[in-house]
Amino acid sequence: MRSFSAELVATAPLSPRVVGMTFVADVPFPRAAGQYVTLTLDDGAAHAFSVASPFSARVPGQFEIAVTRGTTAARLLDLPLGGAVSVTGPSGSLVWKADSPALLVATGTGISPLRAIVLDQLEQDSRHPLTLLFGCRDASEELWGAELSRLALERARFRFVVTYSQPTLGHSGRVGRVQSYLAELVGELDPNLRAYLCGHTPMVNDCTERLLRLGVAAAQIHGESY
Repeated sequence: MRSFSAELVATAPLSPRVVGMTFVADVPFPRAAGQYVTLTLDDGAAHAFSVASPFSARVPGQFEIAVTRGTTAARLLDLPLGGAVSVTGPSGSLVWKADSPALLVATGTGISPLRAIVLDQLEQDSRHPLTLLFGCRDASEELWGAELSRLALERARFRFVVTYSQPTLGHSGRVGRVQSYLAELVGELDPNLRAYLCGHTPMVNDCTERLLRLGVAAAQIHGESY
């Protein structure tokens, strides 16, 4: 598998618990939106991260990831700007399969590869509807929420739906698990849609079972869990 070095060029808080990190590889870095890479620190510790940004011909080596504080992977946050890591990849099959109506479902940092897919697909010449359903704790954990909400206003084919599991007082939007909204969204899209799922294993498994019961074919459901 391909290996190369990448330099940390920027960091930014995505939420109180999650930090966005932007790297630039020392070689061209083509990939399919939705794939992941493995980053290895100097001490040999290796961690896999979904790439949250699509391939850019303008900056072919640049890529973004999301790192959660309080995890073993959080040691990456000690890397200073200008610091380098070894990268292996890209890998993974959670990539766009065909031009069709699509329902993307994510929880937590599982939104990373789906953000890459959304950004990539919105640059394509297609009118098929694209709905991203995202579940998080509350508004403070809505990763890339402002960006995705803006895109939903600007692009007629894209819809961004958020549900909070622990909303703050006064929240008037959707509440509960993403599973609660699958029937509604499948009905609005098309049972012949393709579904792309990313998050913790129980969520991905449960969503897969529910989508099958809603008439989505098994071959049309693509998931990645952690």
